[in-house]
Amino acid sequence: MTFDGIESITAGYHDTGVESYRGNPLIEALPPIKSVKNIAESLKIDAHCRPEDLLASGHVRAHSISRLTDEFFQPLSTHVQLEEKLSIMIRGGYVGRNPKNGSRQKHLQNGYERLLTGDLSAFRFDEVKSTAQSMSIIGCSGSGKTTTIGRVLSGYPQVIYHPDYNLEQVVYLKVDCSFDGSLKGICQNFFRALDRVLNTHYEQRYGMKRHSVENMLAIMAQIANSHALGVLIIDEIQHLSRSKSGALKKC
Repeated sequence: MTFDGIESITAGYHDTGVESYRGNPLIEALPPIKSVKNIAESLKIDAHCRPEDLLASGHVRAHSISRLTDEFFQPLSTHVQLEEKLSIMIRGGYVGRNPKNGSRQKHLQNGYERLLTGDLSAFRFDEVKSTAQSMSIIGCSGSGKTTTIGRVLSGYPQVIYHPDYNLEQVVYLKVDCSFDGSLKGICQNFFRALDRVLNTHYEQRYGMKRHSVENMLAIMAQIANSHALGVLIIDEIQHLSRSKSGALKKC
């Protein structure tokens, strides 16, 4: 099945060899955990050139050489470490949202409680623990952060359909930080990105209405839980403004 060019695969399950992952369909539907060697092989992209390119005149070869940065990727140890960290982050975040043992349903009920009360700290089941993790990737502009993340995530299907649970699992979603540096803008970009992946209408339903930032954040979290979002990547997060996000008012 395809959503606007995004290929969705039907879930097939396999044991990961990790006890805490066993019996969790959201984890066992993911590709097998890769060894260091397999990670390097999957990330690598070889450059291809024709013999006639080598014999071309200098000004023509200059154009061919300039394309190497787009076509060639040689993974370094930092790239391998990033893949390992993202692998742990995605799978670890699903440990506390297993649809088989009811933990995912409890997260959804807590999210529904926050929508009803408008309180982001509200909950119905206090024993529910979040296993979500986060990290930041810091580097100079143009150093290859976005490219590397894209190479790592290309090893995962973006959408996995689970017929037994009637669930479209979104393994990863990339969102650009809003141009105006506001939390509301990030929420709107989240809805828009999810619409492109699933062919839904979340932006029209929630992003175009006069919701408060707190309400939009609660809706965003609930939608992420309902689609079992594995990891959310926010690019150019440095654009987030403390004043426009409302953080200064809470200090």
